[in-house]
Parts: sequence; structure tokens; C-alpha cells
Amino acid sequence: MYRFAQVIVKADGTVSAKEIESLKLAWHLLNKEEDIETQEEEVSLTDELEEESLDEVLNHLSELIGMQNVKDEVESLANFLKIQKVRLERGMIKTPLSLHAVFCGPPGTGKTTVARLLGKVYKSLGLLSKGHLVETDRAGLVAGYVGHTALKVKELIDSALDGVLFIDEAYTLKPHDGTNDFGQEAIDTLLKYMEDYRDRLVVVVAGYPDEMTRFIESNPGLKSRFNRYFYFQNYIPEELSAMFEQRCVNSHLQLTNTARESLKNTFNILYTNRDRMFGNGRLVRNIFEKVLEKQANRIARIPSITDAILATIQPEDIPSLESLGIHQQKESKISAPQQNILELAKKGDPQAIAALMNRSLKPKGITAKANLKNDCLQVMVEAEQVPEVQAMASLIQKGMTSLGVESIERVRLYGRRRGDELPSWSHEFDLVANPFS
Repeated sequence: MYRFAQVIVKADGTVSAKEIESLKLAWHLLNKEEDIETQEEEVSLTDELEEESLDEVLNHLSELIGMQNVKDEVESLANFLKIQKVRLERGMIKTPLSLHAVFCGPPGTGKTTVARLLGKVYKSLGLLSKGHLVETDRAGLVAGYVGHTALKVKELIDSALDGVLFIDEAYTLKPHDGTNDFGQEAIDTLLKYMEDYRDRLVVVVAGYPDEMTRFIESNPGLKSRFNRYFYFQNYIPEELSAMFEQRCVNSHLQLTNTARESLKNTFNILYTNRDRMFGNGRLVRNIFEKVLEKQANRIARIPSITDAILATIQPEDIPSLESLGIHQQKESKISAPQQNILELAKKGDPQAIAALMNRSLKPKGITAKANLKNDCLQVMVEAEQVPEVQAMASLIQKGMTSLGVESIERVRLYGRRRGDELPSWSHEFDLVANPFS
């Protein structure tokens, strides 16, 4: 907004009454309180939450773009907890269950948002009295002096009681190089309070998959308390485009058809050239801000800025690939969206592989979800009746072999009835051998 104002003033050194009205409208559009911000990683220290039913919370979860595997896992957990509550109300024995969770995934994939909704799920079921979210990281837990770390941890625990404590990049508490610092004191203190307040506190730790696996495995206390994993994948280009358009709708903006195609092509190229630091939802937000700035530069010198001009995004408003750190010669990697998914699958992208699997499985009433862990593709297949292990293993091996995915050599396959929390069977096999040899 500040840059938009600068552009208008710099055009001729003055601000007309019409331009002031345009600024007021832009300010109103850019400062609407909309749900769109909750799709990304934002800090929330809400102490009290509005009463929401379980169905309302799950509906809100379903409205989020992408992350279908996470949605399914949260809904499955919610159903299990709901039945547990019914059993308890009828005097039956309650099955002990840890509510703590590990969120594995890259930045900007909605981990904080889902943690916030998970707190609401627990609150709606009476497991937490507040269900609010307190977000922190290493800096919020570790002090630089002996004894101070325990005090910082206690302060955070106190603020999170009856809700969810979300620790981002939790693996930084236990450095990979084995450095002995106050991070271990934070872990020990956290474990103590998790035990002391096991009925009033839920802890969610988050970070990159490999680092989080190493972190949990490094401490028996962590391993015994965290046994529920949620895997967040990078958003695919279609989902990134949908998130951008959602921002446009919430800001009373609209893309021309040509601008929409240009944006889709941009997200395709950025996704194909992504690295470990790919921003996902944050990338969408950054591009949206760049688009607004470019649009402001384009329309600032127009004598009469109509509402239609102010609300329309043109192709020239889409930032160039060079400005986003991508060189043009890499553009040749992208073709049509269908071919793009095929290319991503060949490179071992688990989300693209699952999308291709579902093309042949869904007509059979079966759905597949996949993630990659330690170079082993983990696939969960589910249907109204538990899928047959031999048929699934044979089908998936043939599909993976035809794709020619060189980076994946092993598959661990799980099968379960739709709605169940735990798999009915699991089977691991090499792609190059008979799956049942």
C-alpha cells in the first residue's frame, strides 16, 4: 500500500481528489479481515476461541486448498476420538491415546493452520477446555544462560495450557552436529511438563521430514510421546493458482484470461524448479504483493482510474520469471499440465505419483495417498472394503516400473478400510523384484 501511494505521488508530485479516493478504496481492499491469511503460517496467541461444533471445524478444514491426505488423517482422528467419547459416556473402557503430533513438511504448507484447527477439534470434543494455539520456535524456548531456558519453557507452557503448543523447526533444539547447548535443557523441561499436564496440554512439533525423524529418534522420551505423524506436501501448480485467485476474490480483484494463463505458467515453472526452500503459500503471498505493486505502477499515470481498472489484473502485472529468480532457459521444462504431472512423477514427486495412481484406482473405488521417507515411497490405499494386498502391490509395482522413477527403489504399501485410523496390513517390496519374492 505504501509503495502504491509512492507511485501515485511520484507521477506528478501531487495527489488529486480522485487519487485520494482510489487510495482509500485500495486501503479498504487490502485490509479486509478474511480467512485467506489462515491458509499460511501465521502467529496466533488467541486465548479464547468461539464455540464451534466438530462438523463446523471439519468443514473449515475441508475448505482449505490442497492437503487432501492431511484432511483425511485429521477427519479419521476426529472420528476415532468422537467414538472414544461415546464409549466413555457409556461407561466403557477408554483406549489410551496420545494427542501430541509431528507435522512433517516444507514451509508454507499450512502446518500452523492445521495445528490451529486441531486445537479446535480437541476443544469441540471436550479434550481441551480452550483449544487455542501458542506458536514458538527455538528462539522462544532456549535462553543463553544457565537456568533461564527452563523459565522460558515454563512461561510458554503456562500460556499454552488447555490448548496446543506449536513448536516450529523443533529439530533445531537438537543440533545435527551434536553440539551440547541449552536446547537439550528445553527438551528435558518440555517432556517434564508434557507429563505433568498430560490432560491439559497438546504439543505439535513441526519441520522438514528427515530432520523431524532424526529429532524424534534422538530421544526415547520424545519417541514415546510423539507417535502420530502428519505429512504435508508442496502445493502443486494448480493449487498455487487457486490460492492466488482466492486472494484476488477476497481483495475484490479479478484476473483477465490472459493474465490467468500467464500466472499458471509462472507457477508451473516455479514448481518444477523448486528447491528445499520452496515457499508454497508464502510464495503465493509474495507474488500477489508483487502483482499489486506492478499494477500500481501501470495504472498510476492513468488520468481517470475507474473501479474496473483498479480491480483488474492484466498479463503485464504478473512478475517476470527473472524477478522471481528463474532464468528463461529453464522454461523449456514445462509443457501442458498433464505432461507436467507425468514429469514430476518421473522425478519421484510423491504427490504427482499419487495423482497418477488415483486415475486408475478411483474407478475401482480405491484412493491412494503417498509420501516419501528415507528414499522409500510410502503408499496408503483405502476403500470401503480393505484392498487386497497382492493385487495392490502388483498394480503399483507395474505403474512405478512404467514411469521409470529412478530415485525410488522401495515401496512400503499400507491398506485399510476407509474411515479406519490404522492400516489392516502393510507390505514392503523392491520395485525391481517380484513384490512377493
